[in-house]
Amino acid sequence: MNTKASCFLLLLIFCSALLKPAFAQEPVAQQPFRVGVVLSGGGAKGVAHVGALKVLEEAGIRIDYIGGASMGAIIGGLYATGWTAAALDSILRANNLGKILQDEITRDFQPFFEKQYGEKYALSLSFKDYKVALPQALSNGQTAFDFMSELTDGVSSIETFDKLPVPFLCIGTDVSNGKQVVMERGCLPCAMRASGSLPGVLAPVEVDGRLITDGGVVNNFPAKEVRDKGMDIVIGITVEAALYTKDELQSIEKIIEQVGSYQMEARSREQMQYCDIVIRPDFTGYGVTSFDATDTLVLRGEHAAREFWDRLMEIARQQKLAPAPENVVTLSPHDECPMHINAVHLTPNKAITTQALLKKFPVTLPGDITFAKFREGIAALYATDNFQYIDYHFQTAPDGTRELYIRPKLKPGYERRLRLGLHFDNVYKSSLLLNGTFRNVLFKNSVAALDLIIGDKLRYNFHYFVDRGNRPGFGYNSRLNLTNLFIDLPVKVDVGGAYALQKLLFNLSDFTQDVYLNLASNNHFAAGLAVELKFFKTATSQAVDYLTEEDYIDEKGWYSAGKAFFHWDSRDRLFFTRSGWLIGAEARVIEPMSSKKYAETGRKTGWNFDLRAQWALPHTARFTTRFSADAGLTRGAPAPPYRYFLGSNNLNLINNFRPFIGLPFAKATGDNLLKTGVSAQYNLYKSHYLTLSGQVAWLGNTLKPFSDGKGLFRSLGLSYGLDTPLGPVELTYGLSNRGSEVYFNLGYWF
Repeated sequence: MNTKASCFLLLLIFCSALLKPAFAQEPVAQQPFRVGVVLSGGGAKGVAHVGALKVLEEAGIRIDYIGGASMGAIIGGLYATGWTAAALDSILRANNLGKILQDEITRDFQPFFEKQYGEKYALSLSFKDYKVALPQALSNGQTAFDFMSELTDGVSSIETFDKLPVPFLCIGTDVSNGKQVVMERGCLPCAMRASGSLPGVLAPVEVDGRLITDGGVVNNFPAKEVRDKGMDIVIGITVEAALYTKDELQSIEKIIEQVGSYQMEARSREQMQYCDIVIRPDFTGYGVTSFDATDTLVLRGEHAAREFWDRLMEIARQQKLAPAPENVVTLSPHDECPMHINAVHLTPNKAITTQALLKKFPVTLPGDITFAKFREGIAALYATDNFQYIDYHFQTAPDGTRELYIRPKLKPGYERRLRLGLHFDNVYKSSLLLNGTFRNVLFKNSVAALDLIIGDKLRYNFHYFVDRGNRPGFGYNSRLNLTNLFIDLPVKVDVGGAYALQKLLFNLSDFTQDVYLNLASNNHFAAGLAVELKFFKTATSQAVDYLTEEDYIDEKGWYSAGKAFFHWDSRDRLFFTRSGWLIGAEARVIEPMSSKKYAETGRKTGWNFDLRAQWALPHTARFTTRFSADAGLTRGAPAPPYRYFLGSNNLNLINNFRPFIGLPFAKATGDNLLKTGVSAQYNLYKSHYLTLSGQVAWLGNTLKPFSDGKGLFRSLGLSYGLDTPLGPVELTYGLSNRGSEVYFNLGYWF
């Protein structure tokens, strides 16, 4: 081999030796390209996050971590459980977040005792250690917690938030020291609820022994916290408002908001340096309470995100080129199948027993229940107004069954309450209502309420009831009613000079004691038996040996009665009702014990059967039709206390008094009654209502048929009403075949 060939061969071998390690080296594994998203707080404006997330999904971006504060924590936490942006959009449109955050409990969940006797107070104060117990905030946030718990139930067994379908963190503020708390484990809905506890609006939440309030107080935009989770790209979506200019600071509301925003705005500016993209929707004309503008706010979030469309598409392309991180868990939060609860554990407390608690749920527990039905039970429990907050959690066994743990936090001063009311009407005139309500008197799960009514006539009501859960409850009622009745004389009576009497003024006294047994009851009805003792007196000092036009009976006597009753109330509201039923049915056997009327003939037994029914049928969001029917039948000896009285728009009904527009109070009376009516109610604007009504009634005595024309009454009424915190304010004109009347009433009836 010649020299040139030898040199070339040696060079080739040398180059091969140098290149061999390079070709033999294993390829370096490419790391996942991770994207984090940060959602700021901002009240109602936070729903715009959903619109921005929809655009991120449309661009194909995979969110590998999500974090937020306040409303951003709520939206981010729901997204982390597996809800898509489109699903969250539907949830927001189907639920009024404003009402949810206000803890608005519908009348449907109120205890029946409260429906019967408690809806007449304009002001309520609780007392603890003889001091007024003030609430921590306008809302305790129970409904918000229930709402979040249902939506996150699919991942309730996950206690570490980085194991969620989308890893998650949120920010809270420790109320005791003002320090930031990063919540990454524990109860997810508790963390979301705590982070969203806007001071003064939502009460703080105890989490792991610390009292936590709104995370936006210390860190409203946790971009660094998300970046530190190993994110390559951080996309921030902020719904924070810019500081007002000097010219805009013209109200106390804006000045207070501005002062509270200094620290938040400065901290958020620092956090934005950790973001690669910051999406800022335009919120001109909208604020933190604009929950009724969900459609617009979501759309503005979409528009703001689309301004970064090209960059978002590039980020999605980079993610696709890199391997995806391991999918830790894939769960669907949309499962509506019932959960099986095999045990219920209640933390011992003074307000409620386990039996009474279980009665609040619409299905039998332990047993199968959907989360929606479970929420109904919690709402009914919260509606007792004994609890500031009801904490609960589930422990899930390997076979999927659950044990329920309920830990209610009692409302400070719940056992002692002072309530006040004001009222004016044509019959009782001006009245002031003072009420003392006391819990757990003599028996656990008991309520005692004393009404003292100060006006032209002193009146009182006392109610006591013991709730025994699924076993029959029992109670005692006592009342004193004093009022005046004007009864027509057949002809005018000359009393001397230029004076003549056309009407006699009767003083009516009704003193009633009632002991009853609720054989069956729930939030909608009560059915049972009762024993009644009544003193009834009607007298006039204006004349003796008189004869009234309506055959009215002068009476003074004691009566005893046994009765069976059934009461049903599913109305959505007490006044200006839009939907639901009211039914009252009672059957009495009456025995006079001492009676002026029966002094000569001795005791005589009578029977009274009474039925009242009302039904409200909504046709549109503003227009409602209401129907009513009353029937009363007396057999045996008629008893004056249980005669039927028609007249006025009075709703403070005692015995068998019935309203009838177009007649004065108690204008007509009889032993038997048939009455029917229909009204059309239109919601003019917010709390303003216009009602047109018509009624027909027949009154008759025991020996006279209903068809007697003398007992026929017809009327038409027109009413303008306003729903206020003091109760309804109404001006009514009634025209009947016996004359016309104008009525005015202000405040709840009592």
